[in-house]
Amino acid sequence: MQGVSMQTLDKELSRHVEIARTKPVPVDRYGVPWVWIVSHPLWMAADHLKSFVPEDHPLVTLREAIDSTLAYEGLFMTELTRQCASGLDARMITRAWLLQVVYSLSDPRRVREGLVYNMLWRWFVGYLLRSEALPEVEAFVRDLNTVASHPHVIDIVHRCLNTGAMLHVDSEEFRINRGLLHALRMQHADGPVGAAGAVVGNGGRGGPMGSAPSVGSVGALGAIGPVVGPVGRPNEQGGRAMLG
Repeated sequence: MQGVSMQTLDKELSRHVEIARTKPVPVDRYGVPWVWIVSHPLWMAADHLKSFVPEDHPLVTLREAIDSTLAYEGLFMTELTRQCASGLDARMITRAWLLQVVYSLSDPRRVREGLVYNMLWRWFVGYLLRSEALPEVEAFVRDLNTVASHPHVIDIVHRCLNTGAMLHVDSEEFRINRGLLHALRMQHADGPVGAAGAVVGNGGRGGPMGSAPSVGSVGALGAIGPVVGPVGRPNEQGGRAMLG
């Protein structure tokens, strides 16, 4: 596309700004592409992650399920956020760990890697715009391991995956590591399991923050229990994810 020269732009600024309200206008400097003039609505439409989300994708149903579960965990998530080194809200870290579980990714770094290019994953975690910066890798991995070792987060993910809505989700999209979740819940089950599926006992639901015993690199799914299903690159498992 032929750009507008700086000299022309100086003379006809109002006209080109008016054109930019409906379509981006390229501006050249010394005959080389330099900047674009883009209206706010067009920029937001291009930058907004929601535009990458197919309405019928299974991750949409999963996002609704986890958000419904998290809606009752405000105080707990506020406390857990204070322990996060990445600066992300604990809800976002919890959704990121849920991605690791449902795609049976053996290394939490694979989740961070997927967020670089998989815009559907980024939306699922809780980002709004493509231009939002991702956290530093080590801090993100550390936070992922933190939530993965907390019994109440394990219970939240367990309840999410056992909601009625998830029973009808495309089984070919996910490779849910239910063996891992079962092993983690049993490891923390010092008491009986309540009727709602919540672990009751030391470090269980309602227990003190940080009371969960360490399970090592629990973020790596191979640490406890077998990995269920093949482990592939995030975009191989989420084949319909849109890439930015």
